[in-house]
Amino acid sequence: MLLVFRTLLLMALCCAVAGNVPAEGAATPSDDPDDPPLSPSESLAAAHVRDGYEVELVAAEPLVRDPVAIAWGPDGRLWVAEMADYPLGMDGEGRPGGRVRFLEDSDQDGTYDRSTLFLDELRFPTGLMPWRDGVLITAAPEILYARDTDGDGRADTREVLFTGFQEGNQQLRVNGLRWGLDNWIYCASGAHHGGYGADRRLRAVRTGAEIRLGSRDFRFRPDSLQIDPQSGPSQFGRNRDDWGNWFGQQNSHPLWHFVLQDHYLRRNPHVASPDPRRQLVGPGNPRVYPAKSPQKRFHSFEQSGRFTSACSAIIYRDELLFPATAATEHAFTCEPFHNLVQHNVIVQDGVSFTSHRDPAETGPDFFASRDRWCRPVMVRTGPDGALWIVDMYRYMIEHPQWLTPEGREELKPYYRAGDDRGRIYRVFPKGQKPRRIQKLDGLPTAELVALLDSPNGPQRDLAGQLLQWRSDKSAVSALEEMARQSPNPQGRLHALCTLEGSGQLSPALVQQALLDDHAGVRRHAIRLAEPLAAQHAELIMAATALVDDPDAAVRLQLACTLGQWPGEESAAALARIAIDDAADPYLAAAVSSSINRDNLKDVLNTVLAERKHPVAGRLAAQLLTMSVAFENRKATLDGLEAILRAEPADDLAWQCETLAGLLDALKQQGTTLEILLHDDADRGQKLFRQFTLLKERARNIIVDPEQNEIERLAAVPLLARDPAHKAADLHHLETLLTPQTAPMIQVAVVRHLGTLPDLTISQILLRGWRGHGPAVRSEILGVLATRREWLTELLDAIADGHVARADIDAATRQSLAVYRDKGIRTRVAELLADAGSADRRQVLLDHQQVLNLEGSLVRGKAVFRKECSTCHRLDDVGHDIGPNLRSLSDRRPSSLLTSILDPSASVDGKFVTYIAVTDDGRTFAGMIASETGNSLTLVEQENKKRVILRTQLEEIRSTGKSLMPEGLEKNMTPQDFADVISYIRTREQDSRPSQ
Repeated sequence: MLLVFRTLLLMALCCAVAGNVPAEGAATPSDDPDDPPLSPSESLAAAHVRDGYEVELVAAEPLVRDPVAIAWGPDGRLWVAEMADYPLGMDGEGRPGGRVRFLEDSDQDGTYDRSTLFLDELRFPTGLMPWRDGVLITAAPEILYARDTDGDGRADTREVLFTGFQEGNQQLRVNGLRWGLDNWIYCASGAHHGGYGADRRLRAVRTGAEIRLGSRDFRFRPDSLQIDPQSGPSQFGRNRDDWGNWFGQQNSHPLWHFVLQDHYLRRNPHVASPDPRRQLVGPGNPRVYPAKSPQKRFHSFEQSGRFTSACSAIIYRDELLFPATAATEHAFTCEPFHNLVQHNVIVQDGVSFTSHRDPAETGPDFFASRDRWCRPVMVRTGPDGALWIVDMYRYMIEHPQWLTPEGREELKPYYRAGDDRGRIYRVFPKGQKPRRIQKLDGLPTAELVALLDSPNGPQRDLAGQLLQWRSDKSAVSALEEMARQSPNPQGRLHALCTLEGSGQLSPALVQQALLDDHAGVRRHAIRLAEPLAAQHAELIMAATALVDDPDAAVRLQLACTLGQWPGEESAAALARIAIDDAADPYLAAAVSSSINRDNLKDVLNTVLAERKHPVAGRLAAQLLTMSVAFENRKATLDGLEAILRAEPADDLAWQCETLAGLLDALKQQGTTLEILLHDDADRGQKLFRQFTLLKERARNIIVDPEQNEIERLAAVPLLARDPAHKAADLHHLETLLTPQTAPMIQVAVVRHLGTLPDLTISQILLRGWRGHGPAVRSEILGVLATRREWLTELLDAIADGHVARADIDAATRQSLAVYRDKGIRTRVAELLADAGSADRRQVLLDHQQVLNLEGSLVRGKAVFRKECSTCHRLDDVGHDIGPNLRSLSDRRPSSLLTSILDPSASVDGKFVTYIAVTDDGRTFAGMIASETGNSLTLVEQENKKRVILRTQLEEIRSTGKSLMPEGLEKNMTPQDFADVISYIRTREQDSRPSQ
């Protein structure tokens, strides 16, 4: 719903924004608030398009104003959503004024000449889709269905289908409405983790059904009102290619691919998946190539010349602009702040894609305007084959919420400048007029079937919808013939999907499609076989034969689908993919999502039979852990026996890691290995003796510095678990927390101690505090902050001077300051009050002398390494967690100082710190890197990632603070600030590519 496009991805050293004047060394803004708008013809003349192409104006005011989204109906009309109430309502206080209209080209000359207002007084409409005899509209908090029943062109019925979507900033609202090959309609949620902080639920009004969406996207069926969460979120626009791959974007990330689908991932609540998205154009804030000099911005870290308002990423779905090739597709993303649309070539790469700029585009981007009012907010493939561009045409596209106070004041007179204008363009090759836009609703059924063979994706989608709405039985045989005989794989695929949507898909046709020459057809045939295979076992046999398919995307779909089918054949195929494709995190996640209580034993046995395979041990450990979570006792015992049977000389590290994982899983289920083995006396006693011998061997290895370090590391998590040896084991572990022990082993010991709910752990960790180095101290602080009792011991140690106040780094101080226990917060404030002022503005004033000091690059690099590298990276030092420093445009010392000292002045939602409390009483803090239906991933400083299953999550809440801590002035002298600012400015400038 990005129609308020943030001018910047709040950035550098702090994930925050501040300041209000142009960057030093940046081009002087060529525009001022008095720049007049251009007429449609003048603006058209100011538009650059790539050589060999031309741009044509197809609609402008007064026919259309404030357009933000378009869609074509089967009657040939162009429907337009107009956000006339942007940015603060018609009256500046939220009064609705959004509109939906349709345009008609009465003389078929390619230019619209008639406009009809269909519906008005909508709340910030963001998307629309013609549906049956009406139109679906996204306008948070609702998705509406409006119809004209008396034929006057105006909506006279208006039904709310769903309600409960997040409102607030218009760039974070529900939007989209795109037809999927699975015959669902897909939407982008828009929000960045907006579901937290309140139990926000979506409700289907007609049925009363509710779901909690969180920050995921979703799909729904308008007729039945089914709704289903999908991987997300995407901000403005969730679009697909011809083969069912879905893509999204967010302000500073112009294109990503949703590799994994949430409805598969959430099946297994006991495993966490990687981020389901793969970034295709990066890193964050990649370059854009505008046709004009920068306009004035109002943020301290302005990414002038880089993506900051990316929206409406699409894959072009026709052959008019570019010839069709097997592995190459063309992506377009709008960047309204810079007045352009960027083109990227994407190439298939395993289960996903890679991306590059087209070498033919050496100057400005594919479409780039010299008119500062030109604001491309949506791009689509037209049913005529042209590339259509929606230009909202506003002087100001930034939302006031993202402006500094000075910026809000300066631009206040111009918030709505341009609200009486709007343009729609189309781009096509020179000398090749686009095809005529057909009216499909009057075509006979046979011609609609033939259109499924069209090279145009939107036309195929509309034809498929119409065929399903008509329910014409005469279409079945023609569709079956196309599915079997069409030389066009897109035609074969659309015929199959249309038959499935009509309830007429035969198992025989799916079986044939599983053998199709085209990987895209095979992939969807596997999906289409899912509901049919229960009654047609031959489909399972045909699908499992694809376990070695040369196309990774086919194997990915198979890995997801196999979890839907019981039986040894499915389990064996799943294990085969798990072993052969273990190096691919997406395929591995798909396999894990397909594991369930019924197939786990067969998958585990297949993996254990190949124990000597390099990845079999790790897979066996994961499966054994899952067997406990699924309460599949037989699978657990069989796996345990096979692992203990292995030769310790060859497999000790693997045995230790696997069994430690098993013990953790048992603890999570509230049981122990002794209880598990108790009911099987003979077998259980034998296994317990073997396990006891292994633990004794682990104890001996841990305390022997001459032993293999990998085995010593693996042995650590086995200790201090059983009451009989706990005291001795804790003593052994404590003896390792000395400078004589390798740091990686010390860190492993601290992390393991952090998993033991024992009051003595804090005493062990604090006893040697003064002798620990920075890495071990950092781990200890992280562990002690997870439990209230341990944290109390830490605060006691600070109070009595055993731990110096200066030993508590700024990040830890900030996380403790928002601890959920009020007593802890009060005590932290008392003990660490002098660590940093709560009045950030006063701190800034107190440090203005920094700006008069000369910085040293050498000293600055050392300060950066110590204070900044936990979140930022320069010169191959540090971690890429916070915003990318290479995308800085504003490098003024004053702006850098402000952002370092007041990092939470205005923080992007992506960089906000969340507090998560787990069901075992531990507390963790970090940014939410990704979430799926069954897990979320927190990223802490130093890029430490912590995956928390939803089944383990007791509470999660936002702190409203940036991950970058406040209070660095306690750790840094004024000269330190001057040095690091000098280093950042110089190194970032050196890394900047030339224009």
